Amino acid sequence: MRYRSRKRLTIDREIEPGLHSAFHETQTDRTTWNPRSMRKLRRIAMQLCILQRDMNIQQLRWIFVAVMATFLVLSFVYEIPTIGVSAEWTNGRYSFSGGTTPWAIASALLVIGLYLLLMYSSPSATGQPLPGVFRRFVAFWLDFLLGMIAIAPVLGILPLIREWRQTGVFAWTFVRSTPAPGDTLQTTIGVLSCSIALVCYFALPLVRRKPSPGACIVGYQVIPVEGTTVGLRTAVLRTLLGFIALCVAYLAPFVSRDRKKGQFWLDKAFGTQAVRIS
Repeated sequence: MRYRSRKRLTIDREIEPGLHSAFHETQTDRTTWNPRSMRKLRRIAMQLCILQRDMNIQQLRWIFVAVMATFLVLSFVYEIPTIGVSAEWTNGRYSFSGGTTPWAIASALLVIGLYLLLMYSSPSATGQPLPGVFRRFVAFWLDFLLGMIAIAPVLGILPLIREWRQTGVFAWTFVRSTPAPGDTLQTTIGVLSCSIALVCYFALPLVRRKPSPGACIVGYQVIPVEGTTVGLRTAVLRTLLGFIALCVAYLAPFVSRDRKKGQFWLDKAFGTQAVRIS
């Protein structure tokens, strides 16, 4: 948009109250856009675009490693409360717990941000096919941990608010031994929401042709074989079948495996292969 010396863009203060600081009042009861504020906003947007464009997979790999190392150290040093929601009967004793914490929410936002940067980062050069399956096994559990770090704190907000409304006492996390109406529904919604979020977590890298965070850490990614594409439906089906395949992971090295192409039976079923990334 071009500006002329005698023309100004006016915006009603009632329409854009959130941008009041970027405007200055005129003698009329309207506000005028400050070109200096617009330049600042443009500069910030350009910096974010440059960060997203220049951030490569190699750099993100070490950031994910640092996040995982920090989480593992903290989990051994401090006792982590239940994040999310949990209901169980043990020896006739009922326990319902859940909630979230500020540090857990901050960790979730950090992982989600890094995940999105990875999905929209510059492509990495792919190398030779990955013949083994051990890296895939390690990558899955790394992804599962990172996924839960990102998902559970967000899901814990709903049971936290519900418990606050029922008891009138605010607490970031809670544990109680008395059943309450809606516990089963709350747990079911939590489990289903977590499952859907995990499927999306694993499926999106296939659609974007990027490694998952776990695969990024161990140095490989799953790509379509030449002449094929992986759409959203195929990615979701492959992810769901991959969860089932994990139950018989010990059979993966022996069932329909092609070491030269970096494939095992799940890859052959969906036209994918694992390759190294640098």
